Amino acid sequence: MVKPAKSLPQKVVLEGKYCRLEPLDVAKHGDDLWLETGSDDEIWTYLSSGPCNSNKDFLKWLESYENNPSRFYYAISDHRQKYLGAFCLMDCDLQNATIEIGGIFFSKKLQKTTIASEAVFLLSCYAFEDLAVRRLQWKCHTENEPSKKAAKRFGFVFEGIIRNHWITKGKSRDSALFSIIESEWPTRKKEFESWLDEKNFDAEGKQIKRLEDFRN
Repeated sequence: MVKPAKSLPQKVVLEGKYCRLEPLDVAKHGDDLWLETGSDDEIWTYLSSGPCNSNKDFLKWLESYENNPSRFYYAISDHRQKYLGAFCLMDCDLQNATIEIGGIFFSKKLQKTTIASEAVFLLSCYAFEDLAVRRLQWKCHTENEPSKKAAKRFGFVFEGIIRNHWITKGKSRDSALFSIIESEWPTRKKEFESWLDEKNFDAEGKQIKRLEDFRN
């Protein structure tokens, strides 16, 4: 018998080798997130709102997500108590056991780093192993090439294009859809764990093998 998911995401801390995910707390994370992400207009290109004109506006925007019942945001720290970005688990369908990683706003210091990859891994582990979802989804604007590339690198399978999906900032958006399903997760997890192993990084912290290399 196929079972529903166990629960909605909870306010839990997820600890990794290189990063830490904390439930969004505007009082604690807001100023760092403004300096690292909110004040950079380029970060907002594919988000459904923004950019914000001031720290005050940004904190107000963040507050709308701190206890949002449909988007469960986590701030990403580099173990030095510096918060470099945030993302969320969203659109949770308990009955059908599906959820999506989305709402991504990663600073340029975070993008394409080991921390960013481990953050996605930690949230994926939480979704599959604690929440017991059957499907983890990744969705992005069809013009967002970095996001599409990241999804494929993380092992999400491209499923197609949702045409005329949203109206974002007054413009029509087509969305590219990707997913990992429960039968694929053990393999994806093993790939991530092999890539994140300390032996896969040199003395300067540079990867020896790419994540994709553990898939081929």
